[in-house]
Amino acid sequence: MPAPVSEHIIVVIRFSYVARSGFRVNKLSEREVRAQLYADQRLARRFAMFEALTLPSLRAQTDQDFTTVVVIGDDFPAGWRARLESLLHKLGDGRVVALPPQGNYGATKAALTSCLHDRATHVVSMRLDDDDALGRNCIAETRRIVPLLHQISGPGNPAVIAFNKGLFLEMGPERNQLYGVVEKLPLGIGMSMVAPRDARPTIFSLDHRQVHTRFNCYTDGVNTRFIRTVHRDNDSAGFASGRRIDFSDAELDKILTKSFPFARPELLALRP
Repeated sequence: MPAPVSEHIIVVIRFSYVARSGFRVNKLSEREVRAQLYADQRLARRFAMFEALTLPSLRAQTDQDFTTVVVIGDDFPAGWRARLESLLHKLGDGRVVALPPQGNYGATKAALTSCLHDRATHVVSMRLDDDDALGRNCIAETRRIVPLLHQISGPGNPAVIAFNKGLFLEMGPERNQLYGVVEKLPLGIGMSMVAPRDARPTIFSLDHRQVHTRFNCYTDGVNTRFIRTVHRDNDSAGFASGRRIDFSDAELDKILTKSFPFARPELLALRP
């Protein structure tokens, strides 16, 4: 009889973490990167997005059996850190992990290891940025798919789940635009990897646009599962890799009511 399988879903958010790889400013010195990431005006904008979008989307998940771990630098400004820890108390299982500068993989792996349940045979590592939102069924859908991946790939082999259909919220100085996208390549928002707890790979082992070249990958291009924000603080270029869908206001209202805890007017009123 096969050994019982128990998965622990862990959402990992890097919040202005001073990493030695991965961020667009890494051509600067570590001191310059820190000064840019920790600037009060920038942090105020990041917190505004986190509080308006990311946190409400996590609190609205229909399946609340998951952990959220937010990775910050060990020298993250004290006042901002206290605010972040206070916000995470609003989640069922939210925690901050403060680490010294290192590569993104090492930092996220350490964060995952620090909060993995003893009873878990597998970890489901999920990516989320601090300015994006998950559809309210993302955790539930991930949990539904994971056993199917075990059947296809085998429980000993890492496999990836990606959600390719969602909404882009393009934030401009004068007005915002909200439209649909279906990405042609795997997108990182809500993307997760299921792997044995002692396996080396996590969802941060490879660029999210390349995961399908090394791992079996299930992509959902039918259901609307995320909202990605496009604004001046984006680390990567804010454009869809696939098809744009210009929904009517009525269609957007229907999508938001079904999948997100937001109304169209409040999204269009958010400022970058």
